[in-house]
Amino acid sequence: MTESAKTLTTSPASPLESLQKTTFSRRSALFGAAALLSTVAPRQLLAAVPASTAPISGPILLNSNENPYGPSPAARQAILQSVSESCRYGDKAIGTLMEAIAAHDQLPVDHLILGSGSGELLRMAALLAADGNRDGEVIAATPTYEELPVFATVLGLRVVTVPLNAKHQHDLPAMQAAITDKTRLVYICNPNNPTATVVGFAALEQFMRAVPSKILVLIDEAYFDFITDAAAGSVISWVKTYPNLIVTRTFSKIHGLAGLRMGYAYAHPTLATRLTEKQLVFPNIAGLRAAIASLNDARFLKNTRATLIADRTRIENAIDQLGLTRTASQSNFVFFDVKQPHADFHKKMLAHNLMVGRHFAGYDQWARITVGLSSEVDRLLAALPHAI
Repeated sequence: MTESAKTLTTSPASPLESLQKTTFSRRSALFGAAALLSTVAPRQLLAAVPASTAPISGPILLNSNENPYGPSPAARQAILQSVSESCRYGDKAIGTLMEAIAAHDQLPVDHLILGSGSGELLRMAALLAADGNRDGEVIAATPTYEELPVFATVLGLRVVTVPLNAKHQHDLPAMQAAITDKTRLVYICNPNNPTATVVGFAALEQFMRAVPSKILVLIDEAYFDFITDAAAGSVISWVKTYPNLIVTRTFSKIHGLAGLRMGYAYAHPTLATRLTEKQLVFPNIAGLRAAIASLNDARFLKNTRATLIADRTRIENAIDQLGLTRTASQSNFVFFDVKQPHADFHKKMLAHNLMVGRHFAGYDQWARITVGLSSEVDRLLAALPHAI
């Protein structure tokens, strides 16, 4: 282990980690069940749960790009309070959340579509692309997030894959060149999963201007909260300009609500109506209430972002010190060349009780690792030199 790596592994738990860490023992499970029926304030109940001192019984999960700090205290309180509403449908809460999201993003609510996670919205877009065009094509990068491309193939659409460029970013000129009369939708995950790279405003705008308006363009902004590059960021406001643009968001990442499946999208009102007609399921009340509360918990979101980005930087610095090649991460995970078959690296990390991301086609010696709790990052940095 390098001297710098030793220094990095001794940092104390972050304030966020101290706040969120709980014991998942039989005792705490019983305590949690009692809490659902108790009249004690949920915030007080959270404060009463002791910090975990139990040994780790399974691998540390750094493989699914989840946010280990969420849900926020406000969201947890809302989830507990939603129990009494569980026998009711969430119609009113849907309207409340949509109004809150639109106000937060300063866009009209008629541009907004709600979904059960952004995954449902991606499938809804594929359904829209396939509507009456089962011989159509979808263009996507490779590798990228697979929800939409995979579902498109299920619908009978042909997926045309375009390799990433030398910087491991979406190759927008090549994607533009791949457009044909059969193209129905172009999918851009930005920042991209698994490479963590981002395409800037200038390149995206040039691409949007070149794409025929009859072709849908979906920009997936699941990780936009982690962007630090001033030349990149969210393009939700562009839906006012481009009637063929859909921009998806999720509460699964910065908000830490992956298990409650809440997402949303923006589009021009006409396109938003068409997309809403493809809705697959009905949002759940716990997710709705948690999303409303989390959206308004600005302090928690700000601190979560700062903590994850700081730990992302620690990981990137350690990778650089080991002389390894990596991408410039703009997400809550890192992607780097481990100089060995992915399966070998994966096995070595498991020996250190760390679960890293799966293998991705075309990147046989690269690994994706999620930024975990600060103490989990300490464990990662201690193990990494021994796995290379």
